[in-house]
Amino acid sequence: MPNFKTHVITGILFFPTFFLLYSFFMDIFNVSFNPNINMIIISFFFFVLGADLPDVDHNFSLINKFFRILLVGLGIYIIFKVKQSYDILSFLQIKLYIINTIYIILGILVGGMMGSFFNYITKHRGKWHSPITALIFGVITYYLNTNNYYQIDFYSLYLGLSITTGYIIHLFLDYHFKS
Repeated sequence: MPNFKTHVITGILFFPTFFLLYSFFMDIFNVSFNPNINMIIISFFFFVLGADLPDVDHNFSLINKFFRILLVGLGIYIIFKVKQSYDILSFLQIKLYIINTIYIILGILVGGMMGSFFNYITKHRGKWHSPITALIFGVITYYLNTNNYYQIDFYSLYLGLSITTGYIIHLFLDYHFKS
């Protein structure tokens, strides 16, 4: 079965082909597509991320460990957002940095629990190893990057297809190179 290194290297090697094909199709349809270097780099990272993202459901994968770190950050963010409306520690007569430290610790605990819950409810090669999930990630990426919901944003489409295509490459490798 392909591992992290195989998925990432394949993503890196296939990205130029993806960029060439997307640019070629934009040219055929007379769509102006000339991404700046930032767009190309972001697309590259989305593509390579997509090439390993389906393994987020594998408890010992590198992407799972990174995802769990992101969940801890999300836990801290959630706690501080809740604090804005319900500051449950405001009655304490202590310095603000001590209160914020307590909220950070609570956020770490919440994020850690979210990561443990995520690993508990997912199984390796489950719903994360699906072309539907790849499309969902592409659509989410598209909508998070566009400001125009009334016509096609070809730069956002480029980013959405970057993560989706990388994801599909991962599924292809897993399917065709089983051990």
